[in-house]
Amino acid sequence: MTMKAITSEKGGSDPMIHRYESPFNTSNDHCDRMPSALIVLNTPIKASWVDGRLSGVLGVLWEVSDYRVCADGGANRLYDATVAHLGECRGADGAKYLPDVITGDLDSLRPDVRQYYEERGVSIIRVEDQNFHDLDKSFMAVERWIVDNDKRSANNRAIKTRTFVYGGFGGRFDQEMGVINALCVWGKKNSFEQNMIAAYNEETCAFVLPKLPMRNEIRIKFPGESSREQAANEVGEGPTCGLIPIFGRCENVKTTGLKWNLSGDTSLEFGGLVSSSNHVLDKVVTVETSTPMLFTSEMIVD
Repeated sequence: MTMKAITSEKGGSDPMIHRYESPFNTSNDHCDRMPSALIVLNTPIKASWVDGRLSGVLGVLWEVSDYRVCADGGANRLYDATVAHLGECRGADGAKYLPDVITGDLDSLRPDVRQYYEERGVSIIRVEDQNFHDLDKSFMAVERWIVDNDKRSANNRAIKTRTFVYGGFGGRFDQEMGVINALCVWGKKNSFEQNMIAAYNEETCAFVLPKLPMRNEIRIKFPGESSREQAANEVGEGPTCGLIPIFGRCENVKTTGLKWNLSGDTSLEFGGLVSSSNHVLDKVVTVETSTPMLFTSEMIVD
């Protein structure tokens, strides 16, 4: 499953540890140095402009990413939220919001948007294979970027990276399930074995927690943790969260750091118990599960 080896460690007889580090905790030096990719999907962008730049979840993810991909009509959404919006935003700089790649079957990419980005050197790659969704084709672009990074690393060793999928929620339910499936499918690929994959919009985020022997440690960023200077337009996760057994019955689930913890004697499954509307209490949440599950958290934008 996705994120199966990201920041995994072994210590003596302890289980392997899998960590999710919030990309919104920009004071975390370890995450700041971790190469990151962003995929923008063809869904409405609700982020606004503050002080000449995009705010909200997308604004932060764009800033912390090194490689940015628009999935077909996602380029239209980015263009409309940046370039087409500049007339209403004094001091806004649309030039900084140029993706590295636009890819997909390109049936949704508007001619004016294509021309704008082509003239500015953005790579546009058409992939006609209808056996893959535009999100899959975007992951293919990220995969090439990851492989190139690995080749440039010492001894060609895999580099720990992150991939953010923006726009994964808020549209049709079948499309949301397609995004969750992509997290699972691409997380199992060897090229993504050192990659953390998570999906976001302005209201929620989700990522897959691997099963035992992995022990999951989740570090989200609580709203209000920033200094007063950083507090304006702050983005954070939680406290509301969920443990969703979307891949099947999860037995012997153990958690710490939640308002309603599980001690290993309760199973999660559809048709039974689903831990929705739980709350994060501690800075670190731990989860152990017999079957991979989905961790979700609300997003808070002040």
